[in-house]
Amino acid sequence: MRFSFLTSRRTFLAAFSAGIIAGTASLTACSGINDSWEVKGGGFFKYTINGKDEITQELEREDVEVPFIRNRHHYLLIKVPMDRSERKDQVNIMVNDPKLGKNGVVSTYTWIQVEGTPKAFIRSDSSYVSIDQKDDTKWTANINLYFEDCRQGKCIDSLPPINLKGRLHYWIAEDDR
Repeated sequence: MRFSFLTSRRTFLAAFSAGIIAGTASLTACSGINDSWEVKGGGFFKYTINGKDEITQELEREDVEVPFIRNRHHYLLIKVPMDRSERKDQVNIMVNDPKLGKNGVVSTYTWIQVEGTPKAFIRSDSSYVSIDQKDDTKWTANINLYFEDCRQGKCIDSLPPINLKGRLHYWIAEDDR
């Protein structure tokens, strides 16, 4: 009888300890859940240049200006800063009065620098940003832009345009909703 009491007590203590360890592990696993883009804002832009090597660029809260969220602007502005790009790309895309579906871009505010080269501006009227979600929590869009080619250190009109094609996902910070 004495030994059965000790055995059941050991079993209880082992089960109790296992429960504490499992509970701690599950709390630790969920500790970063509030650090996500859905709460803090931000997102990513996956793109290719001339169909080569997909690039994923994380976007911080300040990299995207959504109309009337933290501002009085009526435009969508997407910025990929050079200092955070591994390839030293820099992108600036502006859509005036964005709506669901295809949108033209503002040519004077839409440009790219590929691997640190001079700014290349929009070259084609067939460039567009097609927005498929825009609400107070998330904006998503397909982007298809054609730029002049400035990769030789200067812009050369006789070269075919650079095609930047990609997908934007941006979550509006919980504080801005």
